[in-house]
Amino acid sequence: MSANRVFFPNLNGIRFLAALVVIIHHVEMAKYWFGQPNIYSTSFVGGVFGELGIILFFVLSGFLITYLLLEEHRRTGTIGIKAFYMRRILRIWPVYYLVVIFSLFVLPNFHVFDIPVLSVHINEGFFLKSLAYLSFLPNLGYTVYEHIPYATQTWSVGVEEQFYLLWPVLMLFAIRKNKVLLALWGTIAVYLFIKTLAIIGTATNPGSVIFMKNWLFWDHFSIDCMALGGIGAYLLFYRKEKMLKILFNKYLQAFLYIALAIITAKGWIIPWYSKELFAIIFMVLILNLAANPSTLINLEYKPLNYLGKISYGLYMYHNFVLTMVLKVFMWSGLVNVGSIGGGIIYQLVSIGLTI
Repeated sequence: MSANRVFFPNLNGIRFLAALVVIIHHVEMAKYWFGQPNIYSTSFVGGVFGELGIILFFVLSGFLITYLLLEEHRRTGTIGIKAFYMRRILRIWPVYYLVVIFSLFVLPNFHVFDIPVLSVHINEGFFLKSLAYLSFLPNLGYTVYEHIPYATQTWSVGVEEQFYLLWPVLMLFAIRKNKVLLALWGTIAVYLFIKTLAIIGTATNPGSVIFMKNWLFWDHFSIDCMALGGIGAYLLFYRKEKMLKILFNKYLQAFLYIALAIITAKGWIIPWYSKELFAIIFMVLILNLAANPSTLINLEYKPLNYLGKISYGLYMYHNFVLTMVLKVFMWSGLVNVGSIGGGIIYQLVSIGLTI
């Protein structure tokens, strides 16, 4: 099925905003790594802010992929699983492997690309770490081993790819059994059960590296956020009008936008389960942006559409760009990235060159 048969407004704008949030988060993280004055460790930018961008990506993927699969089955009576996989491979693999191969085998050979704290660990468990990344299990490599400079962002791409591997098979089975909603809630329930066991293991074994890494893996493997996006797609596809009327209410929209801003600025979290709270908020807002004619916010502008279309590249390349920009500014002394003005210049230059 061609994705062009289904169009939702505002989704490209959402993609860009999600990537932008992550880039801003990583700019401050880079300053932190290089010992420059930063707000990474003293504000919400180093807290829930970066997480928001990833969760938004996950919920959006769950919403869009679920809807497209439901629509394909409606039109054709089946889901072309092999064709689905091929589209994902052609879109994701070339850039992914370019970044991973350079980060593992090329950049570590040149000290100009070193990143404090990270580069000194590049050879630790190198074979197994490389195997994880090359096998499209970067989320496993990310949580078990020290992070790889310039490839830290790939963990979420791995989670997305694993979701793509599972989802068409699950949806085809669920549609044939007329159990789509059960499959979505079941995915959430099974994941939360496993995640809760991991949390209990960590809480009852403080200081255990194994239990901590196990929890980190499952906490990052947020397939429940994607399933929540899928529930939004289910409500829209099957025209659950009573529920949509509630979710499309302008006062609910306003409340969620304001609540999201306050929660982010204050850095408020629900211990262990913040991702799920944000995913629910994003599911409702994505539904409104994609399908509500009375949505409070409009992101349908040519620049945002363009930036959304290249958001995957922005996400994958930005760590290299912002690190090189920071090194140039530090070596040359042209910009004091620790000042307010210098920090803004650093953000703008990094974003501009990434684009």
